[in-house]
Amino acid sequence: MNSTTRNSLQDLLRACCMTPDVLDLRTLTQQVLSQMRISLYGGKSSIPMLPTFLKPFGTLTPNRPVAVAEWDDRQVQVSLVTFQDGNASLSDQNRFPIPGREYPAPLSDLIYAAAELLEPLLDRAKDVVLCLPFPVDYDSKGDGAVRRFPGTMTVSDYEGKPLLAGLRDELAGRGFSDLHLVLVSQVDAIQLAAGVEMPGQSRYLGLTWGTDVDAAFAAPGSIVLRWLGIPGQLMLFDGGFSSFEGVPFGLADLPKDRDCYAPGQDLLLKTTSTDYLGDTFRLVMIKAAERKLLSFGCSRDILSLTTLDLASVLDFLNDPEAGGTIAHFCREPEDREVGLVVAQAVLDRAARLVCAMVSAAAQFAGAGKDPASPACVGAWGPALELPALRSRLETHLAAFTRDTLGHHLILCTGQQMPAVGAAAAALYNP
Repeated sequence: MNSTTRNSLQDLLRACCMTPDVLDLRTLTQQVLSQMRISLYGGKSSIPMLPTFLKPFGTLTPNRPVAVAEWDDRQVQVSLVTFQDGNASLSDQNRFPIPGREYPAPLSDLIYAAAELLEPLLDRAKDVVLCLPFPVDYDSKGDGAVRRFPGTMTVSDYEGKPLLAGLRDELAGRGFSDLHLVLVSQVDAIQLAAGVEMPGQSRYLGLTWGTDVDAAFAAPGSIVLRWLGIPGQLMLFDGGFSSFEGVPFGLADLPKDRDCYAPGQDLLLKTTSTDYLGDTFRLVMIKAAERKLLSFGCSRDILSLTTLDLASVLDFLNDPEAGGTIAHFCREPEDREVGLVVAQAVLDRAARLVCAMVSAAAQFAGAGKDPASPACVGAWGPALELPALRSRLETHLAAFTRDTLGHHLILCTGQQMPAVGAAAAALYNP
C-alpha cells in the first residue's frame, strides 16, 4: 500500500470513528460512567441502570432441581439444573423457535411457549426461573416487565405486563400452582455463574457479548436515588448498556442506523453486536470504493453486496487469499491490504467499546483494585468464542483497564452460564 492510499484510508477510518484517537478509552469510559450516575439520580440517560432486587449470594442447595426457561431473540430453551458439591449438571434440555421472530406475536405466545417446554420438568422442580436478555423494569416484589424487545422481534401487548404473573397464571392453568418463580436478566445470571465456577473471588461482574451486549454488577440498592425507599441491601444490577448513545458514530454507521430499526437508539448495540459487524465492514468498504481506494473490479463486487455477515469477514481475516467471498473480491494485493485494515478496524472498535463498558462497571463497583485479588468477570456470548474479538478485548482490558485504570480483572467463560446462573438466582432468593 503506497503512502497516498494509506493516508486516505486513515482519513476514511477517522471519518468512520474507527481510529484510536477518536476511540480514546479513557474518554469513552468516563462518558459511560457519567450516564450511569445520571440515571441513578433520575436524570435523562441512555443507560437505565436497572436494580433487580435479587441477592448476589447465598447457598446452592444440593440435589434441588431448578427448572430454567431462557428466552433470547432466536429461541426458547429450557433445562433442569441441579447442584452437587457446588457443581452444576444440566439435563432435560429442550428448545423451540421463539414467537415474534419469524412472525409477529403477543407476549402471551412467548409465555405459552415457555410453559409448554417447562411442564415436563415440573414433576421434579418446584423452583422455576425465567432468564432473558431484554431490559426489564423490576418491581420490588421480584416481578418485572420488559422495557422493549430487540429490533429482530415483533412482540405486542407487553408494555407494563408482569412476566412472572403471566407465567404463574399459565402454569396454574396446567395444574402447577405451588411454584417458586424468579425473574433474572441474562447478564446477571452470567455474573452469578462466574461465582459458581470460580468461588472465593473478591468481586464479580457479568458480561454478555454477541447478538446483544450488556454488563452487570452488584451494589447496594441505596445508590438508586431516583427510587425513594428502595432497600439498601446488596443486589444485582443490570446496566442496560446496549442502549448507550454516547458512541462515536461515523460515516458508515449513519446509513446502517437509518435503514434498521429504531434510528438513533441502541447505538452501542449497533456498533458491537455480532449481528451488525459484518455489515459495518461492507459499508466502510463501499466508502473506500467511493474514494477510489479499491480497484474497479473489487469496487464493483463490493457494491453488488446488499448484506454481509461477520463469518465472511472472519473467513477473510483468517485466510486473506482464499477465505471466501471477500478474499475473492480482494484479488489484487492492494485491495487485500485495504480490506484487512478495514476488517481489523471494525473489530477493534467493537472491542474498545465493550472494554469501555466493562471498565466503567469495574470502576463504579470498585472491582479489582488489589492486584493480588482480581475481580472475576463472567463472560458469555458468541463474540467471546471468536478469537479475533476475544483477543482484542483481552488486549484492551490489560493495557487500559489494568495498566491505566488499575482494575485487575480475569475472565470466566463457559457454555451453560445463563442456565447455571439463573438456577443459582432461584436458590439464592428463596
